[in-house]
Amino acid sequence: MLAFAAAAFALQAQKIGDPASGKSIFEGKGNCTGCHRIKGNGSHFGPDLSEAGSRSQAQLETSIVDPDAEIAPANRMVQVVLKNGTTTVGRLLNEDTFSVQLIDKAERLLSFQKADLKEYAFETKSPMPSFKDKLGAQEVADVVAYLGSLKPPASTGRGGRGAAAAAPPQPVAH
Repeated sequence: MLAFAAAAFALQAQKIGDPASGKSIFEGKGNCTGCHRIKGNGSHFGPDLSEAGSRSQAQLETSIVDPDAEIAPANRMVQVVLKNGTTTVGRLLNEDTFSVQLIDKAERLLSFQKADLKEYAFETKSPMPSFKDKLGAQEVADVVAYLGSLKPPASTGRGGRGAAAAAPPQPVAH
C-alpha cells in the first residue's frame, strides 16, 4: 500500500509540460540551438533533435538535467592531440583504419590522419551542460513536452515510401 501511495504521489508531482513554451525555452533561454538543430534550424555540432519524440519522456528529462548519465555512441566527443601538441575536441563523425573525422563547436568538419596524432581518446563527459539548476521544474517539463512532440514521420516500414505507397491499389472503373 505504501509503494502504491508513493507511486501515486510521484505521478501527481510530475509536471505537465506545454510544448509551445518548451519551444520558446529551447530557442531562447536554453540556447539549445547553439548546439542542436530541429528540422534544419540550429547548429550541427550536437545531435539533431528533429525526431526526439521517439525517446521516452524520462530519457529526454535525464538528457536535460543529467547529460552525463547516458551518452549515445553517435554523440561521443573525441579529443585529438597532434604530434606538434595541437589539441582539438569534437564530435566523432567517422573513424577508419587511417583517419578520424570530427565536427567541432565552430561546425568545421575536420579530418586527421592517425599517423599525425600523438594521441586521441573519447571524452567521458558530455559537452552539454546540465540544466538542473538553470531551468525550473516547469521549464524542464515544457522542454520535454516540446521535444516529445517531435515525432519521426509516419512510415510503412521497409522501403521508406510513406503511407501513400502502403494503400492497396484501387479498382479502375471502365
